[in-house]
Amino acid sequence: MKILHTSDWHLGKVVSVRSMTDDQRYFIENIFLKAIDDYAPDVIVLAGDIYDRSIAPITAIELFEDMLYSVAGRGIPLIAISGNHDGAERIMPAAKLMRSSGIYLANSVEDFFAPIDITAKDGSRAKFFPLPYFDLPTAKYITKCEELKSVNEAYAKLFEMNADKLAADCPNILITHCTVTGSITCDSESQISVGGAQQISSDAFGGFDFTCLGHIHSPQSAGRNIMYCGSPLRYSFDVNERDKCMLLIDTAKDMEVTRIPITPLREMHTIEGSFDELLSVEDNCSDDYIFAHVTDDRLIYEPMSRLREKYPNILGISQAYLNRAFDGEDSRGELREKMANHTVTDEEIMTSFFHDMCKIEPTDEDIELFNKINSMIGGDEN
Repeated sequence: MKILHTSDWHLGKVVSVRSMTDDQRYFIENIFLKAIDDYAPDVIVLAGDIYDRSIAPITAIELFEDMLYSVAGRGIPLIAISGNHDGAERIMPAAKLMRSSGIYLANSVEDFFAPIDITAKDGSRAKFFPLPYFDLPTAKYITKCEELKSVNEAYAKLFEMNADKLAADCPNILITHCTVTGSITCDSESQISVGGAQQISSDAFGGFDFTCLGHIHSPQSAGRNIMYCGSPLRYSFDVNERDKCMLLIDTAKDMEVTRIPITPLREMHTIEGSFDELLSVEDNCSDDYIFAHVTDDRLIYEPMSRLREKYPNILGISQAYLNRAFDGEDSRGELREKMANHTVTDEEIMTSFFHDMCKIEPTDEDIELFNKINSMIGGDEN
């Protein structure tokens, strides 16, 4: 049996001020559905964070529904669980009806106690245990065990309670959404853990033949036959968010894992150089998402709008000059104290601005003009 593993689609995601809907639609229509046709999996697993927020925008819901319709039309079972971003109750409309089309949506811990037994066209079988994202109070309520002190203990308790449902004659596949201890995280993930209380030890999954994980956005192994496939698209410029792919697991070949690489509609790049260099350099990433580090030792006027002429999808910028200016914040403690005590003059604030932002002393003409304007607008009134 071949299992196509994907997760963390975050439909409706906005990066900076840019909606990722077009990129997500491109992924579904040109990569995800094509991979189904090319690799002919027997089961598809979507391991949580279908949406980016609990109340998803209409465009995201429509995109998900269109995908379900396309998958159901291909006659391939799909098992999806809710993640920490999903409004769990909102992914379930017509869930019972969809089961008749091979679409299984799990949004509750109770779904873990109703494993899904699937037989492929070649007669091979596997038993799938969907365990959506949950918090500790929910686990205490479900297990009737108030002594649980961590989600790791909750996982162990749930596995103990469900041990009699594990199959002896076919692989047992766990699908869940959590942070496994030691995983490499990145900036686009919402942290669901405080210290180690919310993290799960890889040892907990030993009773399963394979575990399909969601939540961490970079593909990686979290232990033997325990895998994150990562998000299909980059949602940050973090260097740890890399190597986007889906996973194909072959149960007939000792859980052999094949990575299916993803080439997105637009990549994410970080570029660096002087402002003039960034405008003049010849490159092939102009249409991609860009974060620019401007290295000039001077203040650049409206750099974002000017760089957008060359990089229409630029999402962010930093100026080394401004970063250096703010690096000296500790030296302005005296000024802050004066401001807090209302003992600082407007002229002192203006002079400090010249020092920090322009690296120069204001001239007598600057001070005279400032005082004149300040007086006109009532700056010397108490």
